[in-house]
Amino acid sequence: MRWGIEQEEYYFKIYDEDKNVAAYFQPDYGQIEPREREYEIIERMLKNGDTITSGLLYMPMAKFNIRDDADYSIDEIISSIESTLERVKQWRELISTTGSGYGIEHAWIRRAHTDYDMLAILLVVRFNRQVRLFKKDILDAVSKLLDLLVEKGLI
Repeated sequence: MRWGIEQEEYYFKIYDEDKNVAAYFQPDYGQIEPREREYEIIERMLKNGDTITSGLLYMPMAKFNIRDDADYSIDEIISSIESTLERVKQWRELISTTGSGYGIEHAWIRRAHTDYDMLAILLVVRFNRQVRLFKKDILDAVSKLLDLLVEKGLI
């Protein structure tokens, strides 16, 4: 799949072929000192194309499909929860069986900040090489993992 990427402040938005946001990537900029100059230092790192070895990949994980303004039967809720549970299990299987081969060190789940009906997954991704803070280099580093997630139906 062809991915697109755009920098937004100090993180990157990753787009699919249809120009939909598929994920967000937050580079691990390391221990920045002094803290009060953090943004200035990160801006310089980005401008200079400094290198990183890891980052956080944040993306949608599972949607409950339960709206605030609707009433549901018990069977509808059970069906929605079972569907969500199945998707979460797919993520768990991928992370436990093949995740380390794609650099996934750890995963956290949280409620998505833009959609309260959705769970988002935050993957700690470590690269097997130094990655320059240029859009093309970052995209090259994460595209193999993103392609796997598409293949598995998780994106």
